Amino acid sequence: MAAGSGERMDSKVPKQFLEINNQPILAYTFKIFKKIKNLNIHIVLPHDGFDNWKKYISKYVDKETILVRGGSHRNISVRNGLDSVTTNKGLIGIHDAVRPFISESLITNLFLEAEKNGNAVPYTKSTNSIRKIDGEKNFAVERSKYVQIQTPQIFEASILKKSLDTINDNNYNDEASLIEELGVKINLVEGEENNIKITTEKDLKYFD
Repeated sequence: MAAGSGERMDSKVPKQFLEINNQPILAYTFKIFKKIKNLNIHIVLPHDGFDNWKKYISKYVDKETILVRGGSHRNISVRNGLDSVTTNKGLIGIHDAVRPFISESLITNLFLEAEKNGNAVPYTKSTNSIRKIDGEKNFAVERSKYVQIQTPQIFEASILKKSLDTINDNNYNDEASLIEELGVKINLVEGEENNIKITTEKDLKYFD
């Protein structure tokens, strides 16, 4: 998924296209996934300026990679990406383009877990104390009962496509929350601390 505008980065260029050492962040992410055997890669690009972004990123990806026009909201972009997958068989993983530090071993492990259990969603435990805000009140909660979710989230293709047919609005937390609404148990798999999502300018320091 590389269709976002990256508003929180405070940059005229969407953050997935920001160049680090003469390469866009998206290219770093692509190179990791390209190492995985038997994986077909589809990249969903911004709707606005699609032709220009397609021409630009084509310099960094191979000809086998399918470039897809995104939509005005995430769910439309995800739908467009899924529509570009012509089969309902196998597994589909959805990854944030701006998580370029994921390891090859985690990707492989997630696909293996999804193959055994129907889906795989990576998580990390919180190292900080957590408080819940309820209106004007706030109170401590047990951090061991909460985890932070990452991508790629991997699901059976048919189930993932079905889940998107169940939503009527543009807002949802992530694909795991949609799958859960179908009554499917989510299989959590421990992720990696390094698999951060680049959100603001300060996150660029991780490239150093």
